[in-house]
Amino acid sequence: MFKFKHFAYMIQNSSATLYILCGYPYSGKSYFAKEIVSQTRIELVSIDSIFNSRGFSWDDEVLPTKNEWEDIFNEAYEQTDTALKEGKSVILDSTNHTIESRNKLREMANIKNVECKVIYIKTPLETIWQRLEENNLNPKRFKVSRELVRQTIEAFEEPELDESVIIIEN
Repeated sequence: MFKFKHFAYMIQNSSATLYILCGYPYSGKSYFAKEIVSQTRIELVSIDSIFNSRGFSWDDEVLPTKNEWEDIFNEAYEQTDTALKEGKSVILDSTNHTIESRNKLREMANIKNVECKVIYIKTPLETIWQRLEENNLNPKRFKVSRELVRQTIEAFEEPELDESVIIIEN
């Protein structure tokens, strides 16, 4: 299992870096991000937090329109850009499930002349489905449809080694 303290030490002793989290839904990305944030001064940008702050809820199954999703992601990019301008390291918590989405973030890092690393939380599909079912049985957690998770998994483009990827088996 990956050692959070090792990763936290790496972050604390590096120059400004954009860390792009990616992985299937329920892979543990948000858990990983929160653990790292609790041990470092890294800035967290969370798509789920922006989604929720705009009044959306997975329970409603009323998802944002295409334009609303664009607004949510644009806000995440603005938050990321601002933190990078301030010389901070940033961890962006989202599925970042396409090469295109990761390339857009890499381009932002290049323009700011900061390092960029992809952190791929690689989790077996059987674990993903088990976590989804456990989550949907927990009355304190929002419920996500199996179909939405399936669609995201099918669209997922696994990061390549040339993406400066750190793979964390979970």
